[in-house]
Amino acid sequence: MKKAYVLLVTIFVSLTLFACGPGEDPNTITFWHTYGDNEEAVLKDVVIPMWNELNPDIPIKPVRQDSGQFNEMLTLSFGTGAGPDVARIDIVQTAGFAELGGLVKLDDMSGFNTFKNTFLDGPLSTNYYQDGYYGVPLDTNAKAAVVNMTLLESELELTELPATWEELEPLLDAREGYSISVSGVGDWDSYPYFWLFGGELTNSTFTQASGYINSAESVAAINKIKDLRTKGILTIRDIDGTADAWAGINDQYIMFFEGPWAPFNDNIKPALIPTYQGKSATVVGGENIVILETAKNKENAYEFVKFMTSEDVQLAMLTSGQIPVLKSLVNHEDVLSDPKWSVYMEQLESAHARIPSPNHSDISEVWSDAMLAIFLEGADVKTTLDAAAAELDTLLSQE
Repeated sequence: MKKAYVLLVTIFVSLTLFACGPGEDPNTITFWHTYGDNEEAVLKDVVIPMWNELNPDIPIKPVRQDSGQFNEMLTLSFGTGAGPDVARIDIVQTAGFAELGGLVKLDDMSGFNTFKNTFLDGPLSTNYYQDGYYGVPLDTNAKAAVVNMTLLESELELTELPATWEELEPLLDAREGYSISVSGVGDWDSYPYFWLFGGELTNSTFTQASGYINSAESVAAINKIKDLRTKGILTIRDIDGTADAWAGINDQYIMFFEGPWAPFNDNIKPALIPTYQGKSATVVGGENIVILETAKNKENAYEFVKFMTSEDVQLAMLTSGQIPVLKSLVNHEDVLSDPKWSVYMEQLESAHARIPSPNHSDISEVWSDAMLAIFLEGADVKTTLDAAAAELDTLLSQE
């Protein structure tokens, strides 16, 4: 208890230090973030000067926070008013902060219906909660295929990954040894396969799981993954005890799905996930930008949000490794000229959000438990997904 009290006091003192102090311009917008060194350098040296040139009367105060305490600090600021006007937050935190009443609902801001349509659908959907949007994407990432080109050529006699699963699967089936590694049954690792093979988690507004996660299509998707594992095409490391994908991709696996931080080199290349029945799919990650209800001037804060998600700023941040969130930049020359960014930006067009919910961790646990029951214990797929649907409906109804 004493340690918790000391931590809260420390957090409160930190918040107070970053609040608007004596002599500070009342128009100042305070922006909390957890950018790393490279991203922060671009923010300070390129992006903020761009803003200052356009808006000389509205100073921006960027404040880099400790990621370890960031969520607690932001939550505490909702009640004290000693926090930022705008913040960059992880996508899985948006719904929870919205439920606490700490974020501005952007649907009510001028021109938002047009503004929201500029974003890639997957990243945008992570900001939706109950009846509206409580942020917009700021930077994003997703999983794409990571391919060992040497094995692809020497064992499958291919110079590039096939565009369709229907073409790829027979080739992998004829190969000795596992060709695809999945790290585990958690949502980040297994959702891409579930969605790729036709599964659904909920309805489009994330309010109901029954009839979706336990639909015939979702049962078929899980059975497809089971079939690939039975054939020896796919292995789940945490269940099968097989080599980690990051190590095995060098000499054992032909492919695994991973984000843009994968160990790319002259041999390990990114590629689009092959389509199945005409569709591709992946899981979206990244950060959103939000306005706090305690913001001193919400209109100015909204202008800063629009600025941070403008093409010029998104391209500037791309130089530090931040993937843009705009539909208009998928085919931009700065993206297409880079073999990594071009793949990931195109893959993001088929990205889906993990269920945006303040009960995110509980939802993830329901999914993991269901997958463990199926893949480790051999539980019936339909029965297990029916039970998971009921649990998820309960969690979603509690919001």
